[in-house]
Amino acid sequence: MASATALVLGSALLHAAWNLVVKRSGDQLVAMWGANALGGLVLAPLLLVIGGPAGEAFPYLAGSALVHVAYSLLLTKAYATTDLSVAYPVARGISPLLTAGGGALLLDDPLSRVGYAGVALVTVGLIGLGLTAGRHRGLGWAVATGVAVTSYTLIDAAGVRAGEESLRYVIALMATSGALLTVVVYAARKRRLAAAVRGTGWPKLIGAGLASLGAYALVLAAVRLTSVGHVAGLREASVVFGAIGGWLILREPLGARRTAGASVVAAGLIVLVVSGLG
Repeated sequence: MASATALVLGSALLHAAWNLVVKRSGDQLVAMWGANALGGLVLAPLLLVIGGPAGEAFPYLAGSALVHVAYSLLLTKAYATTDLSVAYPVARGISPLLTAGGGALLLDDPLSRVGYAGVALVTVGLIGLGLTAGRHRGLGWAVATGVAVTSYTLIDAAGVRAGEESLRYVIALMATSGALLTVVVYAARKRRLAAAVRGTGWPKLIGAGLASLGAYALVLAAVRLTSVGHVAGLREASVVFGAIGGWLILREPLGARRTAGASVVAAGLIVLVVSGLG
């Protein structure tokens, strides 16, 4: 359990970092492309050395790649219509309970009562963080993003538990979804794509891509060790990191109510860790 917790918290830090890169970028669609495509495309040649995914993984990879593309487009739209401190907590906040419920129903992977209580606290705290920010115009896009997060998490948990090694799986996944997203972004930007990439900067784009791939590889390694609902709750520590980053780096307001929301999330995370020790 301690190993799974360390993996998920490391993932949360990486996840918050690449989301900050996307939010600060002048062209968020291109930045999202970098975060969700370049890591997989850069590391795809590594599959020639470590081997490609097993045939049993292909249905999971195909389904998840399509959902990842939808997720990238939805999150970009959410960031374009509201603050990071609204979109990020709400998008991530609805996912833990949905994932925990889906894990129990679809993967025969229930949590304990204490575990469900921890997930519920995390969800309440995260949604509270988003709703205290005052700008609610992008909430629909954030909610849709959360549904996409739940969908690909359940698909990929089933994929890696079917026997696929998590690093090989996530590289293949990010390369596949990245190729699809490249087509979508090129169709949307065309002649402006090169200028948008230069405006964001290749180092930031590649760094965000590697952080995104690393974050998800750690999550998929963790779901091989413990319940997918448990991982889904713990990984939302990234929202606390993101809120702090939005406050320190983007100068977004924090305030007493949002501090209270972050405290509820922290309490939920502690409950989740304790529930895993039992």
